[in-house]
Amino acid sequence: MKKYYKPEKSPLFAAILNFLFWGLGYLYLEKRTNEAFYLISSCFLVWIFSFWYLFISGPLAFAGIYWIIFWSLWVGIYTGYDAYRLGKVRK
Repeated sequence: MKKYYKPEKSPLFAAILNFLFWGLGYLYLEKRTNEAFYLISSCFLVWIFSFWYLFISGPLAFAGIYWIIFWSLWVGIYTGYDAYRLGKVRK
């Protein structure tokens, strides 16, 4: 029986993926896949809502977009850190 070499996944790359697009780092690490699909769908909804809000509100949208970006950054930082931490843990 042949044993195949499975390369280690980079925790830093997983953190960057999770920061840029929530949930992709979890899928890359093949951990927390159910949570990853929820995060991916919520990221899509946040982007759709923010573009819709910008289109509807016009020049008055800066206050709303500021809060969307602010909270999106916090979620991205947290999920990026969590993916990095998960990537450091051995199976």
